[in-house]
Amino acid sequence: MAESQCIVRIQSAYPHLSEKERRIADYILNHPKETIHSSINQVSARIKVADATVFRFCRRLDFKGFQEMKIILASDIARSKRFEETPKPDLDDDILNLAGQVFQDNIRTLENTYQIINSESFKRAVAVLARSERIAFFGSSGSALVAQEAHRKFVRAGIMTYAPSDGEFQMLSASQLTDRDAAVFISYSAGDKHLVQVAKMVNQKGCPAIGVTGFMKSSLADLMDVSLHTVSVPTNFRSESYVARAAQVTLIDALFVSVMNQRKKLQLIDDHLQDVSVQ
Repeated sequence: MAESQCIVRIQSAYPHLSEKERRIADYILNHPKETIHSSINQVSARIKVADATVFRFCRRLDFKGFQEMKIILASDIARSKRFEETPKPDLDDDILNLAGQVFQDNIRTLENTYQIINSESFKRAVAVLARSERIAFFGSSGSALVAQEAHRKFVRAGIMTYAPSDGEFQMLSASQLTDRDAAVFISYSAGDKHLVQVAKMVNQKGCPAIGVTGFMKSSLADLMDVSLHTVSVPTNFRSESYVARAAQVTLIDALFVSVMNQRKKLQLIDDHLQDVSVQ
């Protein structure tokens, strides 16, 4: 997958940052060019925070340090310049302009999410789902709709799945999972305390847990065996969670296609081994 973006990480993490961390984030987002040409001492002096605070901010966003963050930020700036130079359609109608903005927000959300996908984590998630006997999809709020859609997609392909929406039934379902099954948790904010309790139950049962969450460390993400992340872009027209849902649905679709392809390969291997044993 392409190298993770810096601006995307900051925007995704922003709601969860402390006051000092937001000051650092604001400076980087508002002065990206100055940041890449500055040392960590210069940046911390301008923001009036300690060097260690800037370093911890970089580490929280999963960078090795300030220098790695600057390198990826420079790539962001170059990519943004190419995007700005791309001719935009001439839309005179206000309604079409608004519709075009919605499309652009979703396109950018999908592109940004693709940028941060960890290839090894994605492969692990596919391997787990391809070999599981049952798949349980858990979601809360708007993400519960995505869980239901995932359930319908997989079950129509002949895979035993379910997506309980009731809180009590989610916990009951989790208690019946085994290490031969898989659980997928879908939550952009990853802040639902009930889902955390369900995830703890899944862990107790030894069932592999896959998370589809926002790009930020959280109590829910910490309980996952495999974590996949989605991001969204700020928008004046819709809630950020609505924009993020487009990325969730697309990521689930990518998992579905990959899992079905992997299951076919595994079936061919099993059929071959059976033929050999008969001979």
